[in-house]
Amino acid sequence: MQIMKPKRNILVTLGWFDPRVIEGIGRYAREAGWHLEMRAMIEATIPQGWRGDGMLANDTAVPRIAQFLKKQAHLQPTVLIGSNHSEFSLPRVKEDNAACGRMAAEHFLDRGYRHFAWASLRRGVVERERRQAFTESLEKRGFGCSLLEWSEGPHGSAETWEDSRRWLSGKLEELPKPLALFVLDDLLALDAVQASLDLGLQVPDDIAVLGVANMELACECSQVPLSSIDENVTEIAYTAARVLDEWMNGGVPPRDPVVVPVKRLVVRQSTDTFAITDPALGKAAAFMLDHLNRNIGMGDVASHAGISLRALHYAFQRGLGRSPGQHLLRIRMDRARAMVEQGTEKIGAIAASCGFSTVRNFHRAFVREFGMPPALYRSKLRKTQTVGSSLPLSPAA
Repeated sequence: MQIMKPKRNILVTLGWFDPRVIEGIGRYAREAGWHLEMRAMIEATIPQGWRGDGMLANDTAVPRIAQFLKKQAHLQPTVLIGSNHSEFSLPRVKEDNAACGRMAAEHFLDRGYRHFAWASLRRGVVERERRQAFTESLEKRGFGCSLLEWSEGPHGSAETWEDSRRWLSGKLEELPKPLALFVLDDLLALDAVQASLDLGLQVPDDIAVLGVANMELACECSQVPLSSIDENVTEIAYTAARVLDEWMNGGVPPRDPVVVPVKRLVVRQSTDTFAITDPALGKAAAFMLDHLNRNIGMGDVASHAGISLRALHYAFQRGLGRSPGQHLLRIRMDRARAMVEQGTEKIGAIAASCGFSTVRNFHRAFVREFGMPPALYRSKLRKTQTVGSSLPLSPAA
């Protein structure tokens, strides 16, 4: 009779629930042949006095988890997921918050915004890293940023949705428009969208709102679909499980946090516009969007806007910092990337829909913009969504 070797017993304690965390851990657990303590993961219960082979935790700012780990973490290898672990020096795998801030700044600057704001209800490592990278990126380009940071209430955070929306409404009403608003996370960003609409403002025309997390159901079902930065939660959880496995197998755990690269910025309606105050420039940009699938020339654009070619070039340089030809190529490539990511259209159909005369020209433009052919880009994206990648376990710089 063959005796089966017992599986390693892994406990996962979650301070906040995100199905992508479970997906990432679960995928690695299947590959490694682990037994996962599912009750702790699904019901958010903590088995006091637990003994096993390893632990994963994602938010030690939650008091019950912090107290449990103080008693238990030294008894077996334990790896932390994310950045909210100020009281613990355990190995951790985290999101790249600085990259999120830089990406947000470039996104808004590329769309011609001149007025910026940052909003958060909480303070901490995540808030500080995202805010600093965002504001410093803007400063390098000569722009300031209004900081909307909650400072009332007994616990330093809004007690209810109504509190946060009321606070946001008061702050947003005072700021110059059009405004580019970067928000700590999707939940508060959704409140910002609703607060803007309650004020009678248009999203994105008056206020463009960008969140972080890319919680697809929430983002896509918002009153105005929310643009968001996908910080790669599934891969963060998968990598944390791999760090734990290597430690349990006798490896040396990393002393510094392992930082997982940001996945992408997903553009939806809440930022899908350009901050344009020049009427002629607005007409020109709208004409380009309406005719992306046609082989239009700059003479056509200038004629529609009612200005000369020289004035057209000047308007784009002054308003958006690029030539009209560069702008047309940019919005074509934005649409092309979105269509490639959706995965429902053939490459030839995408090329035609985005105004490229031949598939070869589209292929060349896509490689210049994104570093790889569209078919390979789509294949890599699908792979990251279904198969664990092999990110090196390099610590943060």
